Amino acid sequence: MDSDLAEKIEAQLLHWEKGRFAAYGAALTLLASSIARAFEKSYLQVAFFKSLENVDTAAFTDNGHPIMLTEPVVLNLQGALFVPYWQVLGYLLLIVILAPAAWLAFHSTWRRIPLTKRQNLIFGYLLAGWVVLLSLGVQNLDTVSDGYNVLVVGYLLFLGLGYAWLRRKKNEAEEVFP
Repeated sequence: MDSDLAEKIEAQLLHWEKGRFAAYGAALTLLASSIARAFEKSYLQVAFFKSLENVDTAAFTDNGHPIMLTEPVVLNLQGALFVPYWQVLGYLLLIVILAPAAWLAFHSTWRRIPLTKRQNLIFGYLLAGWVVLLSLGVQNLDTVSDGYNVLVVGYLLFLGLGYAWLRRKKNEAEEVFP
């Protein structure tokens, strides 16, 4: 009875693999749009805000109020440049991608399946999560802190070393004494 349940659970791994490919697609799409958005933001900041630094602000005042900053177009551009929706979307996507990895790694139902059959799937979800984490920093290259850089590099090192350690452990277990 227990082996039948384990076989049914193993049959569900194909569905989880399809989800992993969807996670890769979403993560790479977010990365590509983040790179495009970073270029767009840098060009718009230079065009609209950096060029105003050398302009005499007294020429653009009306009764002591700056005319340039009250223009609806400039306010909309400034709002579009600093909108947090992309980061909110990125964090939600990160949670949605990392949840299946945690579920496959720690849930009692899935622990009945040997880790060697689940590890590629788990690390695939973790790699997609790393791509999402990377894309969150690519959006705002000017404001990224050193702590974020340490987090991204540490996550990648943890992912690579953990995968290599588990693969080595698996290969040592499969070694047959002659």
